[in-house]
Amino acid sequence: MIRLCSTILRVAAAVAVVSVMLGCQERQLCYDHSHKASVSIEFDWSLAPEADPASMVVWFFPLDGSHGHRFELTGDGMSSRGSFDAVVKVPEGSYHMVCHNGSTEFNVERGSTIGDYQIETYDVEVLSAMNRAESAPRPGDTEMQAVRSQSSRLYAHTHDDIFTVVNDPKACQKVVFTPAEKTVVCDLRVTGVQNMRPDVEVSAIITGVSGAWHAGSQSPADIEVSVPFALDHCGSDCLKGSVVLFGLPGESHKIRIYTSYKYYYDFDVTDQVRRQIGNRKIELSLSGIKLPDAPSSGMSPGVSDWGDITEEVIPM
Repeated sequence: MIRLCSTILRVAAAVAVVSVMLGCQERQLCYDHSHKASVSIEFDWSLAPEADPASMVVWFFPLDGSHGHRFELTGDGMSSRGSFDAVVKVPEGSYHMVCHNGSTEFNVERGSTIGDYQIETYDVEVLSAMNRAESAPRPGDTEMQAVRSQSSRLYAHTHDDIFTVVNDPKACQKVVFTPAEKTVVCDLRVTGVQNMRPDVEVSAIITGVSGAWHAGSQSPADIEVSVPFALDHCGSDCLKGSVVLFGLPGESHKIRIYTSYKYYYDFDVTDQVRRQIGNRKIELSLSGIKLPDAPSSGMSPGVSDWGDITEEVIPM
């Protein structure tokens, strides 16, 4: 009997030790866990009633400059903007908050802190709007500018106020974003076009435009790029095209019109742009080009009566 009691005591002691060890392990796991709290995300579309986002990207950027926390809200997949409202789990802390539409054709996210986060596009060829990969000359003072794709329409909002997330189940933590369009749509119309024929392809490039939208400053980045875009026939003597841009911060803006017959035509549209700075829609009008009669051996400047438009012929 004494031996049996001793055995029982030893088993009980072993069970107690195991229980204590398991308890320590559980407390250690809890100690290492990052505490997160529920934050309700809502969108007010009153400033962008025309927006039709495929998804919404929300960033919480810590004030200490460390990497942010990214959430992409996909909604119900039926283009219902109200379905993007959601509840996300965010670690305790204080944040800058940014949102923008995602899943676009051209826009690319770069950076992971509030200081370096921006939306930009990718490099393309000068004649990409004509689906051609060969090189082509550009206005001489813009040779150092990168050639980038046009942007997709960008709807974004960077909160001015700091938002602090606390791990308190009783706290009502909600962020309301009010996205607004940050891009500029530039429409070009060229009239008085002579020698229009369906076999001549035409495209254009605009210089001195912004290469990105910066979330921290809520404005176009200072880097200047050139952006190609397509031109289509709009009548027997008319060409038109449209391009979406992050902005036009440059001091000068040129448009070069290219043809598949390797002629190009130059215009300075700086004054037209400056008269419309601040608008989300910019209308540019040009006139008086004669498309080439036949293919030539190399890319050459066109010679025409530009009327009131300044022609700048770039030496080959």
